[in-house]
Amino acid sequence: MRRYLLGILALLKYCICGDVVNFDGDIKDFVVGNSKLFVLTDHRLHQMRHDLYEEKRKDIINATHHNRVNILVPFDANGTLITCGTFEDGYCEVLDINDITNSIYYESNILVGPRQKDKSVAFIAGRFLFVGKMDEDAKPQDSLFSVVSLLSTLESQPGGIFSRIAEGSDASIQSTVRDVEFVDGFQRVSPSESYLFLNAKTDYGRKVHIMWMNSSKEKKIHIIKSLQAATIRCCSDKVRAVLVACTVIPSVNGVIWAGVFSAQNQQDPENSALALYDISNVQGRVKGFCAYDEKPCGSESGSELQPLSVVFKYSSMSAVAAVRNGSWIVLFIGTSDGQLIKLVLDEKFTPGCPTVLFKSDDERAVFTRMHFDPVDFKHIYIALKKQLRRVSIVQCAKYSTLKDCRAAQDPLCGWCVNTHRCSTQDECSDTSWVSITKNSFEKQLFSFQMTENSSRKITLYLSLSLESTGNHAFSCAFTRGTTKLCDGADLSAAFPDCSCSFSDQMLYTGGLKVSATVTIEDQKITEMLTLRNCSSITENTPNASYTQCVQCISSGCHWSSSSQRCEWTHGPGPQLNIKDACKHLLSEMDYSISIGDSCLHRMRENTNYFCLSSQKSSGQV
Repeated sequence: MRRYLLGILALLKYCICGDVVNFDGDIKDFVVGNSKLFVLTDHRLHQMRHDLYEEKRKDIINATHHNRVNILVPFDANGTLITCGTFEDGYCEVLDINDITNSIYYESNILVGPRQKDKSVAFIAGRFLFVGKMDEDAKPQDSLFSVVSLLSTLESQPGGIFSRIAEGSDASIQSTVRDVEFVDGFQRVSPSESYLFLNAKTDYGRKVHIMWMNSSKEKKIHIIKSLQAATIRCCSDKVRAVLVACTVIPSVNGVIWAGVFSAQNQQDPENSALALYDISNVQGRVKGFCAYDEKPCGSESGSELQPLSVVFKYSSMSAVAAVRNGSWIVLFIGTSDGQLIKLVLDEKFTPGCPTVLFKSDDERAVFTRMHFDPVDFKHIYIALKKQLRRVSIVQCAKYSTLKDCRAAQDPLCGWCVNTHRCSTQDECSDTSWVSITKNSFEKQLFSFQMTENSSRKITLYLSLSLESTGNHAFSCAFTRGTTKLCDGADLSAAFPDCSCSFSDQMLYTGGLKVSATVTIEDQKITEMLTLRNCSSITENTPNASYTQCVQCISSGCHWSSSSQRCEWTHGPGPQLNIKDACKHLLSEMDYSISIGDSCLHRMRENTNYFCLSSQKSSGQV
């Protein structure tokens, strides 16, 4: 499916974006706190509001001293911003999070982050600071290197602020692997758990590892000794052994994590893959990594993590972030050629059509980390070289009808009956929102079934794949030309279902053309239905069984897999869509094409719907 989509969807050089700020130097890092945003460039640290208005700035370099800030971590609970750099022999400084020109604490002769331009990861875990980086001071004769440190953040903690000393030993994780690159890490609040993700280049090839620690422990050494680790694999079609970027997906149960993996072949249109994993139960160890002073260091135990689903493949993904809306997951993907892509997944991790929210004119790469506006989660911040953008992730307002709003298949958007517009749910009253259902990727807006009773009377059951938070004026009408197909007792309607009964004599051999109109308050949606006698549907062509199955399901009938024939349905209920009902009758290749066609159908339903292509030069829509 993904291969087919990437080959057929067109690139849109289109931008629906928010505020933009251009800096006088390249952006090296940026982080978002509860009330402020901080941007680090070659020369300065900028303090900004969430709307990108600059409040303060602090120079980090002057004419005589070069300083590379390598740690930038907001500590909201403490009201501080922690920065560390390479000035002199290294330093760390604690700044007031509301005024970065106000230095609360400074310590020199301490190198916390990397001296060179290697990647590092730093985040707050409870009352401590986790830092993952390669040990640049290791000597050739050393067999073990410190790669993860747990530092104090308060003077009252063991060893004082920025100390990694624990009770009787170092609070660190060691490795026998010399080539380690940290990609990301995060703290899960409830329960209190810490996760780190890294690439390791060993004598046995490249591997991606995950580390887990129980950060609810009071003592640093106990946190370190709770270490569990595993290897993460991607993917079945080809080896993609380098983790580029990742994000945790908010979940009620378990921990779902998304990673971008690369095969490091930029000529391959499917060089990178975005895969989902369940990381809620990381157990075991990986070769070459151990808690401080643990012997032997380097045992291997536990199993490798395999993906729950590979949801997207592309030539050059560079960043990923995610939000959840009920059972839906909405992924935002940055690329090395300057695109911001939005991809919606349903509860089965089935992806919809990828859409382009932003495309840079000069194909500047999207920085590896992206952050949401923590106030409304309706904007995402992306960095492109010297530029920071605040991009809207919801575009509901551009859909002017309920039908177009639904056809966008965006779980963040729904139709607000009271205001007569497409909007987010928080912009609509609690009893006025009409939205897509959990399985909207699997169903068209209109689905219908037909039954025949012993009196040879046909009942047509019509259902809309919509959900509502309230009771709205709802009606249905079925016409044949200018004549009503049914009315009175033969017609009933209760959101989101209608039924209409009529004589089977109206079902001609060639099918009965019926116009079905559904009205929800002031919104009317009309679709033409072709009704056929279920028992007379036959086909004598290549792939006859599949063609007959498709005609059967699309006519509101039931396909019997056992008898390989079309039958009347036995009453209203969940109807299998064509993809599920008929997929076993096609080869894998033909099945992929049929899925791609359904995606194109959704695009054609809505002229405002834009999609993406790996064909960078095509410029086609």
